[in-house]
Amino acid sequence: MRRLALALCVLAGIAAAATAGGRDRIALYRAGDLDELRRAAAAMPIDRLAAELGRDRVTTLAAVTALAPHPDADAALVALAAVAGGWDRSLVVAATGAARTIAAGIDGDRAIRDDLDDDELATAAAAWAALAARPDRWSDVRASALIIAVDLTVARAATADAPPDVASLVLAGLDDDDPALRLAAIEASPAPIPPAIAAALAARIQADGDPRVRLVAAAVLCGDDPQAALTALGDAGRAALPSAITVDAERAGAILAAARCLAADGSPAALRTLVELSHRAPRVVRGPLARLVRTRP
Repeated sequence: MRRLALALCVLAGIAAAATAGGRDRIALYRAGDLDELRRAAAAMPIDRLAAELGRDRVTTLAAVTALAPHPDADAALVALAAVAGGWDRSLVVAATGAARTIAAGIDGDRAIRDDLDDDELATAAAAWAALAARPDRWSDVRASALIIAVDLTVARAATADAPPDVASLVLAGLDDDDPALRLAAIEASPAPIPPAIAAALAARIQADGDPRVRLVAAAVLCGDDPQAALTALGDAGRAALPSAITVDAERAGAILAAARCLAADGSPAALRTLVELSHRAPRVVRGPLARLVRTRP
């Protein structure tokens, strides 16, 4: 009986300390002392920190803010996906941002070095892929969710028994009605580009209704191997390429990457577009575009 009483006292003390620690972290969050908040959270077991994601709004925000630097933050990715699937915009954005930071820090080397569990990575990737597939979510959240799912799936190449299916994630995004998701899928395409994704990018260059999607698709397809890109484009895609490379002030790098296909093509329409771009594109890429004109094959 005495041992039972002692054990109960110890458990009560641990619970009280945890509650006090939680209050301390909320106070740090309210005070904006985020460095100290993250140091305090880093000393907690990740399952306890992740459990706070389902509590009240302030506790959840404090936990999300503290999560990314935690050494075991990958174990909270599924819990973060649940928060990101909600309707409180501030919570959703915070959870998605934390998850993007965590996922971006996981690659094959990290997965092997830290002995990350492949089943857990697969479960987390599936949770974020499911969020990306939901048309009732905000566009930016869906786009980030897709990138998180792709990052985790790429990392699993080092831990999975069979090669993980990255292409199906990208192809699903490319086929989505939301242009933000199509853009995210294009930018998340693995390199070298698998034939199925190359064919889908070529189709987007020809027929997508959003000029940003057409430009970024051309940039990703042409940026690595222009000759392989021209093969994937075929005659119809090559004919559509000049009109796909629009002057977009926010995507100067995409213009330059896509223009590599114009230089490799060498047709009169392609060269005419390349010369026009060297005069009309954002100033930062006019010089490189002019060099493409001079040094084309």
